[in-house]
Amino acid sequence: MKRSRWLALLALLSAVTLLAAACGGDDDDGGDGDAADDAPADCTWVIGTMGALSGDFATIGEPIFQGVEYAVDELNEAGELGCTLELVSEDSQGNPDQAPALAQSLVENEELVAIVGPYFSGETLATGEIFSESGIAFVTPSATNETIDDQGYETFFRAVADDGVQGPVAGEYLNSLGGTVAIVHDNQDYSKGLADAVAETVTDGAGPFVINPEETDYSSVVQQVADADPDLVFYGGYSAQAGPLLQQLRQGGVEATFVSDDGTKDSTFGELAGDSAEGAQVTCPCVDPLGIPEAEAFVAGINETYDRNPGTFAADAYDATNMVAQVLGEQDAGADVEEIRAAVVEGMAAMNYEGIAKTYVFTETGNLDIGPEGIYVYEWSDADEDFVSLGPASELIE
Repeated sequence: MKRSRWLALLALLSAVTLLAAACGGDDDDGGDGDAADDAPADCTWVIGTMGALSGDFATIGEPIFQGVEYAVDELNEAGELGCTLELVSEDSQGNPDQAPALAQSLVENEELVAIVGPYFSGETLATGEIFSESGIAFVTPSATNETIDDQGYETFFRAVADDGVQGPVAGEYLNSLGGTVAIVHDNQDYSKGLADAVAETVTDGAGPFVINPEETDYSSVVQQVADADPDLVFYGGYSAQAGPLLQQLRQGGVEATFVSDDGTKDSTFGELAGDSAEGAQVTCPCVDPLGIPEAEAFVAGINETYDRNPGTFAADAYDATNMVAQVLGEQDAGADVEEIRAAVVEGMAAMNYEGIAKTYVFTETGNLDIGPEGIYVYEWSDADEDFVSLGPASELIE
C-alpha cells in the first residue's frame, strides 16, 4: 500500500480512537475496562526463516539470517504494515534430514504468512513440498541448485541466479584463465550440481574427484588432483571443507589456482585455509553491497547492529523480506491468514521489485529472471580478512 493511503488510514483510525475515548468518558481511574475492550485488537504476521544458525555452516547461515532480521526490525520500526511482523527461525544446521520436521513446525504456526528461506539447496529440496502444499510462499535468498524449480513447487521463489547460470559462467571464467581444471566436490546437492555444471563447460577438465564432507583427511583426493597436474582447481562445496582442502592441496605440492563457489564465500575461510588462503577465488550469484550506493544505509545499519559488514546473501535476504512486506502492505489486517498466504504467493509471482542488490522478476517456475550478468568473482585478501569483489564475471572473461 502506498504511504499516502496509509496516512489516510491512520488519520481515520485516530479519529475513531478519539471518538471512542469521548464516548467512554474522561475518568482517570480507568473505568470498567469497556473502552479497552472496544479498542482495535493488535495483530501479528509471522515471517518464518530456516537455515544453518549453528554448527559447521553457521558462518554461512548467520549473515543471511541477519539480513532477514534487520529487514523485519526496520519494517516494524517504520510501522506502516497492518500488523506487527514477528520473525520465527528454525535452526536446521543446513541438514536436509532435520529440515522437514522444522518446516512442519513452521507451517503449523497459525500466524505464518511467508518463509524467507531455506538457505541451503538440500534442505530446500527436502521441505519444498511441505511449504507448497501448505500454500506458503517460500523465497530462498541463497539456495542455488538448479533442480529445485523443476520440482513443481507452486509457492517457490528464488532470489538469486541458480547453478544453471552460475556453473557455465564459472566454467567460462576458468577457461579464460587457461589450462587444465581439476573438478572436486563433496557430493551434496548444491556442491555436485554446481561442479557438474562447471565440468560440462570447461574445455580441459579432470575428475570429478569427490571428498567426504564428514572427514577431515583429504589425502587420497589430494593425490588424485596432484596426479592430474592441473593449472586450476574448482571446488564445489562449502568453506568448512574448502579451507582445509586448500591447505592440504598446498601441502601436497598442488600449486594450482584455487577457485570455488558461493558456499566458500565466507569470512572464516582465511582461518580455515591459513597461509594458503591468499589469492583463492570464488564465484557467487551475489553482488557486493559495499559497492552499491543504494545499499549504503543497509550496510551502515548492519554494521551498527551486528558490528560487521553484510555477509554473503545478506542483501538478497533483506530484499526478499522487503518483497514479502510489499505484498503484505496491500493486505487487510483483519483478513484470514489463508487469504494472506494466497495473496503473498500471487503477489510474489507478479513481482517487479527494485531491491538494493538487484531487480527481482520471477519466471513461471519461481526462478529469478536473470542471466550471466548476475554472477560475480571474489578473491581472498589477507589484508581485508575477507573476499573482495573483482567485478562481474562476464566483464572479467571479456
